[in-house]
Formats: sequence, C-alpha cells, structure tokens
Amino acid sequence: MATLPIFNPRTPFLGEIPNGLSIGQSMLIQGKIIGNEMFNINLQSGAAVNPRDDTPLHISIRLGDKRIVRNSFVDGAWQKEERDGKCRITVGENFQLQIEVKKSHFKLRIDGKKFCKFKHRLSVDQVRFVHIGNGAVIESITVANV
Repeated sequence: MATLPIFNPRTPFLGEIPNGLSIGQSMLIQGKIIGNEMFNINLQSGAAVNPRDDTPLHISIRLGDKRIVRNSFVDGAWQKEERDGKCRITVGENFQLQIEVKKSHFKLRIDGKKFCKFKHRLSVDQVRFVHIGNGAVIESITVANV
C-alpha cells in the first residue's frame, strides 16, 4: 500500500494519508476520466473496501447522469445521497478535484471553481485512507495545508 503524495498510481488505488486529514487541509486529485459510466473516490477510515470501512466522504462522478453524487458510508450502510449540481467533468478531459476540509463540511472545487459543500456526517479525524476506483487515469493525489 502506498502513502500520499502519489504520482501516476494504477487504479483501483488505495493509499494511506499520513497523519490523516484535518481541518485546514486540502486534497488535490488530478487526472483524466477514461470510462463512460462512473468513477468513485472514497475518503475512508480504514483500508477495507469489501466490505467497506466507514467513509466520511464518497464522491461518485456519474457521467451518464451528468451528476456528482456525494454520500457517506456509516456502520455498513450508505446514508442519504446528495445529487445537486451538474458534473463539469467530461471523458477524456483533464480535471482537478480539490477537497478542502472545513470545520463543518468538505468544500469541493472542480478545476478551481466551487462545486459544492458536503456537511460532515462523521468526524473528519477518521479519514486515514483514500480509495480511487477504476475509470480514470490519475496523475497525482496530494495533501496540503490551505
């Protein structure tokens, strides 16, 4: 298992976030969507993906629906999805997805433009791993202080 930062990882990818994520930090994922269906990113508490560990933030880029769905996975169950906002990511185009950790929510930016907020449903201190699914070529995953 790799640790962040990581450059040109194969997908699916599971990486440890040294010291986890905390308020005032930001994760930047840069890549290109290559699939036509869906691409998932999970910020999760542990390394298990099947069954999945608690996941404070699940991002599902659904190109067919032209939506980016956000959710959390708690105690073995998916919670209520948030689906508002159009997907600005397209197949074959480079993208930058920034996940900024605020006190009460995650703030998502796509290519530098505000996309949405996702209120914390689990403590952000639980985020220790990032899981990236198939469907994209990832150039880098980095974490920095904002």
